[in-house]
Amino acid sequence: MRIRIMTAVATSILIGLAAASSPASAKTKSQCTKEWQANKAANQAAGKTEKAYVAECRGTAAAAAKPAAATAKPEKEGGGGGRY
Repeated sequence: MRIRIMTAVATSILIGLAAASSPASAKTKSQCTKEWQANKAANQAAGKTEKAYVAECRGTAAAAAKPAAATAKPEKEGGGGGRY
C-alpha cells in the first residue's frame, strides 16, 4: 500500500514539473480535464482536486488555489493569563 501511495505522489510531482516547464502556450480546459482523468488516482492520492489540477494545468493556479487544510485554532493554555 505504501509503495502505491509513494508511486502516486512521485507521478504527481513529475506531472507538476512537466507542466511547470511546458512552453507558454496554454492548454484548453478539455485538454487539462483529459489529463486529470488519465491520472485521476495519482492526483487524488496527492490531494489535488480536479478543479485545482485544471487551474494549475491552464496556468491559473494562483487564482483558483484553496488551502489544503483548515488552519487549526491555537489551544488555550491553562493558568488564566499570567504576566510575562
